[in-house]
Amino acid sequence: MVSTSESVKVKLNYGYDGEFHCEIPTERLICYHQAPEPREDVLQTTQQVLNSPLELPPLDLAVVPGDKITIVVDHQTPAIAAIINSLWNYLSDCGIEAGDVAILQSQSSPPDVQQKLKEAVAAELQENAEWVIHNPESKDALGYLGTSAGGDRIYLSKYLVEADFILPIELVGYDPLIGYAGGGSSIYPGFSSQEAILKSRGQSHRELTPTESRPLRQLIDEVGWMLGLQYSLQVIPAAGQGVAELAFGSSEAAFRKGKELLDQFWKLEPGYKSEIVVIAVESGPTGHQWNQLGSVLETARNLVTQDGRVVLLTQIDEEFGEGMKILSSCHEPHDAIKPLRDKQPGDLVTATQMALTGDWALICLLSKASSDDVEDLFMIPLEDDAEVQRLLQTDETVAVIASAQHTYGQLKQE
Repeated sequence: MVSTSESVKVKLNYGYDGEFHCEIPTERLICYHQAPEPREDVLQTTQQVLNSPLELPPLDLAVVPGDKITIVVDHQTPAIAAIINSLWNYLSDCGIEAGDVAILQSQSSPPDVQQKLKEAVAAELQENAEWVIHNPESKDALGYLGTSAGGDRIYLSKYLVEADFILPIELVGYDPLIGYAGGGSSIYPGFSSQEAILKSRGQSHRELTPTESRPLRQLIDEVGWMLGLQYSLQVIPAAGQGVAELAFGSSEAAFRKGKELLDQFWKLEPGYKSEIVVIAVESGPTGHQWNQLGSVLETARNLVTQDGRVVLLTQIDEEFGEGMKILSSCHEPHDAIKPLRDKQPGDLVTATQMALTGDWALICLLSKASSDDVEDLFMIPLEDDAEVQRLLQTDETVAVIASAQHTYGQLKQE
């Protein structure tokens, strides 16, 4: 029995209300990445950053009464209602009428999330703002923005093309396809055409770190420039569904600051790979879904030894997407890579990461999904916390990651 002084107490929140506790001997623990605590003063913090934008004049010099204002909502953003309420307090002080404000949301935002947001914002916005759910398949919803340097004809929601002032409120996060989400990635391709959305899908760039350039990220930046996007509000997540920090100002400066803060809070770079990686995934603003596991599994593959074990703590109980159905029909994980690339399903990144990680290491999954479904994904189903405890009763090295849906991990570069 290892004494407390020679071990580290671990507490992990997972799913909606799961809690896992254990102790790991210090000599076995490669890293224990803990999540930043959420701010309790999101309304006041938002007010503070709005008053001091990065590399641009105060917002009250950029908007005038009568301006048509579009607030772009990234539905993955935590505390979005409090942030919008703080923004509305500012805009109303500038003489902006609620009837001149459009709240633009994407079709991928679940209807119950859309409704909860509307019910949580100021009464003036509920009653008088225009609440718009973008339909990428409707030509009437789109306006032509211009042609990109690569020859792509760019169409965006008319609420963007025709607005006098646009403010995206975005979650800054790691994204296997574009490196860093945020900085306009909520605008394109999500508020473009269905053709652009389908064209943007890819299986991620495993050979690239988040800081390295990617074609889609370059196109997102170009679309922001073509749109004349000036200000943006970037949100850095905390544990659970909280906010750690906010960055506001010019699109470029706010995104740069957001990436710095994200790396400070959520990037982990251990010196060695671990034989076991324990990963806790919490529910997000849109629920608890398989697509949360895409970047999680990329980190797991980066940090676990070959043929090691990845232990995922979740409470997921969702139906498979098209990509996961393709994976579950294969004989071996890697057999899914080509059909996934050919079909380009909506859950392409998650299914691909499942296949790549399952081909590299043994994945053990605690969830609310059926054991048969979990096994079809080439994972070992775990029934409860006690099974996780038993997996850790070895002499193997361990890495522990809290709130892993926000993290990016890679070995420390020499």
